[in-house]
Amino acid sequence: NKHLCAMADGTVGTVGTVAKPAPATALELLKPPIYWLFHSWRLFGYIALLPPMLAYQPLKTLALLAAYTSVHRKIWWQRGVHRMFQFAAAKTHRFVNENKHLIKDDKRYLWCLHPHGLLADGWHAIVACNLDSFDDNGNGPPDVGRKIALCFAPIIQHVPVHQEMYRNLCCSSDRQSIVRWWKTTEDTDPALIPGGFAEACFASSAERKVEYSYLKGRKGFVRICIEEGKDIVPAYTFRLNWMYRTPRSMRGARARLSQRIFVGLIPFFGYMGSSMPLHEKTTTVVFPPFEASSYSVDQVDEAHEAYMAHLKKHFDLNKAKYGMRDVEMVFVGNDFQDDDWATRALQSLGIIKKLKQNAQSRPLRSRL
Repeated sequence: NKHLCAMADGTVGTVGTVAKPAPATALELLKPPIYWLFHSWRLFGYIALLPPMLAYQPLKTLALLAAYTSVHRKIWWQRGVHRMFQFAAAKTHRFVNENKHLIKDDKRYLWCLHPHGLLADGWHAIVACNLDSFDDNGNGPPDVGRKIALCFAPIIQHVPVHQEMYRNLCCSSDRQSIVRWWKTTEDTDPALIPGGFAEACFASSAERKVEYSYLKGRKGFVRICIEEGKDIVPAYTFRLNWMYRTPRSMRGARARLSQRIFVGLIPFFGYMGSSMPLHEKTTTVVFPPFEASSYSVDQVDEAHEAYMAHLKKHFDLNKAKYGMRDVEMVFVGNDFQDDDWATRALQSLGIIKKLKQNAQSRPLRSRL
């Protein structure tokens, strides 16, 4: 009779036979392509495929789009895609909440995610690794302790890779959408990224001394909390802006235009010029709640200044611990002045002056 024996490499075989590798070894070969697919598609890499597909195989491409449209909101599809990306997503992103005792179960909050990064990359990776984060019967992302609804943009409910993970808990970032979660649910808090696409223009791995926070003049989220009597819970992802390299030229101009058209104008480069990040070691830290509810409506400016001071204070208290010891947080806004080679060249040609005149004639819009 042949007897089972444990091999040194952990596989199981029989005496006198060659041990077969465990099935998990074969599965490991699938990780690299799924990992690439996750990062490529969450950053809209599939858009480049649509024009040639429509040109050469229009009927098949339209049929494929129709098939996706018919199933993409089905829970079995969403959980299946989420589970696939969970298998390959990096497990190096951490979530730390040492202030959970300050977040009261009987209170509702607005969660503010900082910074924006390219597309909330660290937060997205954490959610990718946790299948039940946005389930209807789940309890939110890990260590949050409650359900979270992401107030980003209504289109997110239909964007591949994003909607499979956020499911029904995502919406627009306007006031009505934010307040709706407090009014119509008992256990779901809204979350948004106050810096928006404008802040994304300042994310770059080449910027190692300054961490830009695009909060100057963005007071709407503070006003909403004051009017509704809610406090704010900031969550900061350290080293997030270093996941991709972006050009540092004309950041202010691109930020203002991104805010105007609600689309981020951010060319980016990851590992070897791809959509894969340069690193995946981030830590999202939950800061103590900011008591916006203690201010009155006529104190919005004061509350906004206090919130920025609160954010910077706890960034400074944690930055050394999470790999950003020598980095200084700087608040910027629509008044940021570019002083790079591209801006100077356009100024010498008189183009920048014309753009400024056009911008001044049309005030910037913002959902915040």
